[in-house]
Amino acid sequence: MTDSFATPAASTSGHLDLGQLLGGHNPKLRNRILLLWLVSGLASVLLGLAAVEFDWSALPISVGSATFHVTLYPPLILAMFWLFWFGFWWAAIPTWLTTFVLATHYGMPYEWALLFACSDPLGLALIAMIYRAQPQSTDLRWPGNLVLFILISFAAAVLSSIGAFIWSHATHADIASLYSIWEGWWLGFLLQNMLVVLPILRLAYTRMHDWQQSTQLWCRRYSTADGLRMTLIIAATLVTTAMLFTWLSANLTKNAIETAAFSRDPSLWQPIAQMVRDSVDALMSVLLILMVAMALFGIYLFRYWSRRLTLSNQMLTRSNRQLSAEIKERESVQAELQERYQMLNLMAELDARLHSANSTREIINALAEYLPRQLPRLEGVLCRFTQDRRLEVLTHWGRFALIGEHYAASLELPAESEHWEQVALYDPEGIRNIHRVLPLKSGRKLLGVILLGPEPTDNTAIGSVLQILSEHLSLALTNLQLREQLKQEASHDPLTGLYNRRYLHNWLGPELIRCDRHGRPLSLMLIDIDHFKRLNDSLGHEAGDEALKGIAAFITKQIRESDIACRFGGEEIILALPEASLFHAQERASDLVQGIRALQLHTHTGDPLPHLTVSIGLAAYPQHADSVESLIRAADQAMYSAKAEGRDRIAVADKPAGLVFSPPGT
Repeated sequence: MTDSFATPAASTSGHLDLGQLLGGHNPKLRNRILLLWLVSGLASVLLGLAAVEFDWSALPISVGSATFHVTLYPPLILAMFWLFWFGFWWAAIPTWLTTFVLATHYGMPYEWALLFACSDPLGLALIAMIYRAQPQSTDLRWPGNLVLFILISFAAAVLSSIGAFIWSHATHADIASLYSIWEGWWLGFLLQNMLVVLPILRLAYTRMHDWQQSTQLWCRRYSTADGLRMTLIIAATLVTTAMLFTWLSANLTKNAIETAAFSRDPSLWQPIAQMVRDSVDALMSVLLILMVAMALFGIYLFRYWSRRLTLSNQMLTRSNRQLSAEIKERESVQAELQERYQMLNLMAELDARLHSANSTREIINALAEYLPRQLPRLEGVLCRFTQDRRLEVLTHWGRFALIGEHYAASLELPAESEHWEQVALYDPEGIRNIHRVLPLKSGRKLLGVILLGPEPTDNTAIGSVLQILSEHLSLALTNLQLREQLKQEASHDPLTGLYNRRYLHNWLGPELIRCDRHGRPLSLMLIDIDHFKRLNDSLGHEAGDEALKGIAAFITKQIRESDIACRFGGEEIILALPEASLFHAQERASDLVQGIRALQLHTHTGDPLPHLTVSIGLAAYPQHADSVESLIRAADQAMYSAKAEGRDRIAVADKPAGLVFSPPGT
């Protein structure tokens, strides 16, 4: 037995649709097929006439003591080829026409001929129906399909043999003639299919299959999902056929016995007795064959459905595995998406903190807070770059610290920014599992570094998060640098680096209020470079600029961190001394005058500049003024007094008569 039914497969024969043939793009092939069909139909008629004329009907065949009758009917052989290779209607139409022509030609009434001609197409219809339900069974190269073909042929032969009873009724034939005609009909149909049609179909299968595929005109048929139902229909049809065969044989035997019972003529009842004996022998033989065939079909059916159930179980198991794998994959993707969503939320919060930071310290603090939450599955260390060019560990996260505080402090980083991203710079021996470095830079200045361990292989979100983090850090640091640069430009003089006049006015008002609240003094110096115009006229403005920068640098070195030095305009510099009394301010002013007098300055080419002196006007709050404007004005008047007295000296403002203190800025 074969397992050819094990998996649904395309039919190797299919059927040729007439509409598709007529509308095809190969008229030569179409004309050949139609011509062959017409010639085949004509040949069927001629062969049918030959079968009648040469009396090929109910030919007796003796096997031992039993005698069987066989009818040779060549049109059915041609019809089977057309049925298998082209389809039911290509076989049924010429078969019906042939039988109808023969019946009417030999005197059968037209109304009986119309019915009689349907007997053979009825058997062909049964074959077509079964193979339509099981298209893969048309491959007769497999033993299981051979057994099925024989069973189907037997069922179709018995079904079409109903025509013998129609013929007997229409021609009023006697009971003995009816039995031989009926037996010859179904037995001849079966033997023709087994001995002629089956070998040719097997031999021509491959060539016909290849030709059908090359023409691309045949409609392929596939096994349907209701294969069990169709298989049960086939089994029921075979059982019904066996029951019909038994009933017809028994009915013929019964009629023959009844006919012989009322006759005393030996010439009449002896042939009938012989017919009854042959009929019983034939019935027993056929039933035995049928029982064997049904047993084989049962085995075949059992193996077929066992194989189908096994394959179904395998497919179900494979589907369950695929479904489980897909569920796990979706759960993994969902978990990754959830983790990525949380990372992006944290990234949004961190981004807001980064862009709202007003200093690098705020950026470092934000990173120290968010990075352990942002990258919990990744080892990492956040370090700050100190003023002595060392690394200080601010925080670390993960299973272990990549570097310790002492090791970080021992690292020496180069001044070149292109080396800051190299892992070997932080792990020269390659033993600390550092895989990635994110330097925190503001321009060409290193603020800190983020050292990271290996990324988890099962999480692709970390790489994208690190990319986004790097971009946002660069943007935040760049924005901070730009803000600091703008702030620097807005509050500092570009030539000397001192605070500008705007910053002085913005700072001095709140500072006077603070001094007044705490009862503390504030002194103000207005420093003017003596004979500065003469220096510009004699040596040029570049020399004057160098003199301004040199004196500004000297003053910056001499003042406290809380003091404010501003370029007030031209060669004038204002120095504000919070919480400094007039006495202490005079001492500081004296030191500045002496220091500038001894200061040696040079041009940008290295040529020495002449020694310079300054005149300083000194005023104090609240002794000499009660507001920002009056304080600056008092210092300015004192500076002019110093110049009038001979320059290179200090002058203290006079206290205005009747000064009444009022809150600063009014």
